[in-house]
Order: sequence, then structure tokens, then C-alpha cells
Amino acid sequence: MFPSPYPPSTMDRENSPALPSISRDVSERKRIDEQLQATSKYARSLIEASLDPLVAISPEGKITDVNEATVKLTGIPRDKLIGTDFSDYFTEPKNARDGYRQVFSQKFVTDYPLTIRHKDGRLTDVLYNASVFRDVQGNVLGVFAAARDVTSQKEAEAKIAEQRAREEQRARSSSGWRRLERFQKLTIGRELKMIELKKEIEELRKETDSLRRAAPAERS
Repeated sequence: MFPSPYPPSTMDRENSPALPSISRDVSERKRIDEQLQATSKYARSLIEASLDPLVAISPEGKITDVNEATVKLTGIPRDKLIGTDFSDYFTEPKNARDGYRQVFSQKFVTDYPLTIRHKDGRLTDVLYNASVFRDVQGNVLGVFAAARDVTSQKEAEAKIAEQRAREEQRARSSSGWRRLERFQKLTIGRELKMIELKKEIEELRKETDSLRRAAPAERS
């Protein structure tokens, strides 16, 4: 039996007291659905606004969601990432899996170092912070991880270390030159003293010779 295309009569409405209640239920469900959609869109906008790569991983180690920052860091589209093993995108997959297991055993990890490989071969050093996430009943659904790109920081640290090494080398060289200068000054000082001593000896020798020559004349 198909529903009538015509609106119910006044009598029909009076004889159908459940209709207003059904209408209210439908309106309430619609309002709740709209709120859920708005909340979902807002949450997604926050995730996409993050400059850090964000990834959700299932208990089996499969990627269930990523943000655009992850796409850029790996060079792989979101739909190609989802469903794949998360450890496939690191230079050391075993270390990545060890960190993942650590999240489940300790409930979180902080500043876990890994290196992500872009599909074109570029490498990015990152520090991961991750924790488990749960459903409303408290069941663990997987791991939510955020990566902080520390490539620039490492480059800066390397430059600082290189500069410090150069300064230390210069200091050692300068210290060596100072020691050489002190040695040269001491050597020159000794040589000057030796020259003066030789002069004194020569003068004494001349005086002795003069006295010797003068002695026979006095005896005569």
C-alpha cells in the first residue's frame, strides 16, 4: 500500500496523536546529526591545520588516517597511505615498530627519534610523540602519533658543533704558537746571554794577556 499523496485531514491529525511526537524525534535527530557533522568538520580542520605530520595507527600497525602534513612529508596520497604498514615509511622500520610497541606497553612515547623517507629519496629527521586512543567504552583503538621535523634543528646543531671544533682548533693552534713564541724568546734570551758571556770571557782573556805582557817589563 502506497502512502497517500495528499496531506492528512484535520480529523486524521486528531486521530493520529503520535505524529507530533514523531516529528519532534525526527527534528531532534536531525539537529544531533548536524551538530555531529559540525563537530567532525571542526576536529578535521584542527587536524589539517597542524604543521606537524599526524597519523592514526591500528593495533595491527596499519595506517587508518593521516593529515596533509604527512602526505607532504612522504609524497604519497592519503588514500595510498591508509591501510599500509606505518613502518614502511621509515629508514629503520624495526626502530619504528619498537617505538610503536613501546606506546602500547607504556601508553605513550615522547621525543622518539626516527627518519622518514620521502618517495623521491629525501630524508627528514623527526621526533615522535604518541599515545593510545580509546573509544567511549575505554577500549584501545590504536595509536595517535605526531611527528616534529627536527631537520633544521639538527643542521643548526651540526653547524654549532663544527664552529666549536674550529674554535677549539684555533685555540690549540694559538696555544701552540704561544708556546713556540715563549720557547723562541727563551732560546734567544739564552743566546744573548751566551754572547754577552763570550764577550766578558774575551775581555777577561785580553786583560790577562795584557797583564802577562806587562809583567816581564816590570821585572826588568
